[in-house]
Amino acid sequence: MSPEIDKARLLRALAFEIRRKIPAGDALSTCIEREGRGGRHRLYRQASAVLESEGFVPALLAAGVVGEEAAVILDIVMATHDHRTLADAIGGLADFQDRQT
Repeated sequence: MSPEIDKARLLRALAFEIRRKIPAGDALSTCIEREGRGGRHRLYRQASAVLESEGFVPALLAAGVVGEEAAVILDIVMATHDHRTLADAIGGLADFQDRQT
């Protein structure tokens, strides 16, 4: 699979978990763990460490699933503490990744 497809899949899974009211950090940890089971552990090992030390948005940057511009927007959305808006924003990023392939 291409990295873009992996990004979209990870973002969709993340949005799904967040819609279920799972805290963003826990949801990302779960998604990274699932990706690791699929043989992509090395790709997300750094993101897992960054999640523990720096938080949710920096971990997404470390995983390479969002760029700096998206990270700025996600920081603002995170500050609203609204899981629906965050899930919608992440789902929108997944849609964008799909359109890029």
